[in-house]
Amino acid sequence: MDWMKGERRYHYIVCLIIVAATFIVYSNTFHAAFHFDDSPQIVENHRLKSLSNLPEILVSGRGVTMVTFALNYAVGGLNVVGYHIVNTLIHAVNGVLVYILLYLTFSGSGFASGSEDGLSAPPVKAWRTGRAGWSRRVAAFAALLFAVHPIQTEAVTYIVQRMESLSSLFYLFAVLLFASAAGASERAKRVALYAGVPISYILGFYSKEVAVTLPAVILLYDLCFVSKGRVREIATRWPLYAVLSVLLAFFVVRTLVPSGGFNDLSEASAGFGVKSITPWEYLITQFNVILYYITLLIFPANQNLDYDFPVSRGLFEVPRLSEGTVLNIPLPPPVVSLIVVVAIISLAVYLFIRGRSERERGGLYRTVSFFILWFFIILSPTSSFIPIIDVIFEHRLYLASVGYFAIFALLLDRLFLYVTFKRRLVRNADSS
Repeated sequence: MDWMKGERRYHYIVCLIIVAATFIVYSNTFHAAFHFDDSPQIVENHRLKSLSNLPEILVSGRGVTMVTFALNYAVGGLNVVGYHIVNTLIHAVNGVLVYILLYLTFSGSGFASGSEDGLSAPPVKAWRTGRAGWSRRVAAFAALLFAVHPIQTEAVTYIVQRMESLSSLFYLFAVLLFASAAGASERAKRVALYAGVPISYILGFYSKEVAVTLPAVILLYDLCFVSKGRVREIATRWPLYAVLSVLLAFFVVRTLVPSGGFNDLSEASAGFGVKSITPWEYLITQFNVILYYITLLIFPANQNLDYDFPVSRGLFEVPRLSEGTVLNIPLPPPVVSLIVVVAIISLAVYLFIRGRSERERGGLYRTVSFFILWFFIILSPTSSFIPIIDVIFEHRLYLASVGYFAIFALLLDRLFLYVTFKRRLVRNADSS
């Protein structure tokens, strides 16, 4: 693979560390029992108990994930250890995929050389282009954070939420295929890689419907890193976008529209038929939910599998907490969270526009813009106006969190560079 040329040993070591760290962190969860939706989806699901049912399982809702549960049952019955090992393995693979994607993105973004960021003095440039390589270091750090951050606990240890992690695996793989295809010099190889994108899209969607947003992320990746906003270049990839558009329309019309929304597990749990919350109330509640998601990424405390999160009834009303509810922050009126969300998205748009005209820091601006929008695009199916009975679940942050970890690693890197540069300046001034 092109991304491993000349750096194979380093990449192997990083991937091994990510896998090892993932299994070490989650090894104490292998005996955790089935909970909540594990029962109807796995324990009491008689279709899973015979491999002769695989064709029927595959064409059912979230069939790809359900097939993996059937295979788990065929190997070990209802022994939870096997299910947890597979969940952890999927998460470890996702950690590796995040590393590869971030490495390709950072190394191809045009700002990793240290010559265009205003900190191009020789000592800093030498540090950034040293033996380990800037892109590899920052990508490895962000991917390791993704792998071991406590926010991933629910997606990994809640067995049925293999749906989330497996869908994310195919989602990441699709973006990787697109990034690799864009950099491929041989036409046959490029076509083969592009062909893998819609296949991964299908597998991801039928693992869990939240993968529906993939075409938007592919287009955004193209705008930020491949075509860099050149519409004519994007148009050369019209066959891929045509296929993705057809698949998107099919998924929406055949799967999402009949049930009235993005189901979390069943048709009764999501859609416009939910009577406990209106689309407007769900929408304004999600402003606070998104703000709370961000606080969980920054400070993962008071985590909960089943939140008693207050539903907002008015844009300017402070939501009322039930007695005994403990949250990280006091929830503001939804309008405050809306302002925060709009400000963050506006920053992403501003950085993208600046990235097109700014020669020196354009790559950095586009990268930060991409990962901000990645976060919101991936959350959009469950944080929109389509009501879902459970307004918040930590596993919904699983793939979206990649955006946060990428930006966090980049900002920490810039801070380290700034401090290092200032110290060297002081030291040079003292010596002279």
